[in-house]
Amino acid sequence: MLYRSQAIHKVMQLATKVAALDCPVLITGESGTGKELVARRIHEASPRRSAPFLPINAAAIPDELVESQLFGHVAGAFSGARQARLGAFRSACGGTLLLDEIGDVPLHVQPKLLRAMEASEVVPVGRDTPEPIDVRFLTATSRDLHAMVEQGHFRRDLLYRINAVEIHIPPLRERPEDILLLAEAFAEKYARQMQRACPVLAPEVREVLLEHPWYGNVRELAHVMEYALLVSDSDRIRLDDLPCELNGVDRAPAELDGLNEAVARFRCNYIRKVLALTRGNRQEAARRLRISEATLFRHIERCGLKGYALPHGHKDSQIRE
Repeated sequence: MLYRSQAIHKVMQLATKVAALDCPVLITGESGTGKELVARRIHEASPRRSAPFLPINAAAIPDELVESQLFGHVAGAFSGARQARLGAFRSACGGTLLLDEIGDVPLHVQPKLLRAMEASEVVPVGRDTPEPIDVRFLTATSRDLHAMVEQGHFRRDLLYRINAVEIHIPPLRERPEDILLLAEAFAEKYARQMQRACPVLAPEVREVLLEHPWYGNVRELAHVMEYALLVSDSDRIRLDDLPCELNGVDRAPAELDGLNEAVARFRCNYIRKVLALTRGNRQEAARRLRISEATLFRHIERCGLKGYALPHGHKDSQIRE
């Protein structure tokens, strides 16, 4: 977890301190702030580091499958249960279980979750006898659990049980000293993946990145840098290489286009940048766009981009402007 800010330094210090304890830890913060990374830090600094670290996102599990996913089931416990399943608690035995977005655990499952934590045992679906468990229990959420308790959507006793220690991760906009460090790290990462030299950030790009509110936090920054590396065709990332919500293009136009016109304009601009990235190679551009060469050719015709695309195998690999 890369950082320069004192705020994240304190977060990581606290994570390291609680790692030696086996108490439950609640990690809070907006979506995309890096809650799983902090949980991994706790696990890797703990005596359980050699055992499994298992992250489970409760928001991604259908309500009817939550019990089976967490506590396991026996074969034939319900329709479709052809084989027995250990469940998350037993799969993480000896290690650490992170239950992310715990606020999304259905209310009827929360008493069983509390029982599992307090008694260190689970009852798989379809069985009457409990199974012992040995697991470090971490939780994370982007929701206000205290407000959910007042609204009757989350059990107060469960909140007290998971909240022995709370670690709050501040949003990226409150720690601007981390923004450029992370942006450059993501640029290096995606440059390696694309097997190209890592471009530098132009001064105006650095300024825009620092001013952006980053409501999607580190995850949003990663996506912005991936996009910039995709469309940039030089050794420098410029404003034109950023998504439109950051580069100011088409911001608050005097007269809005219709949806079809706006989509068509975006499509043409994006295809132009992919053709620039592939230096006019239609075959490679079609592969990256995940469309056929014939479809790409039709878009090139409609968008007036013939000067940007060279026939596959053309001896001149440069784009004609």
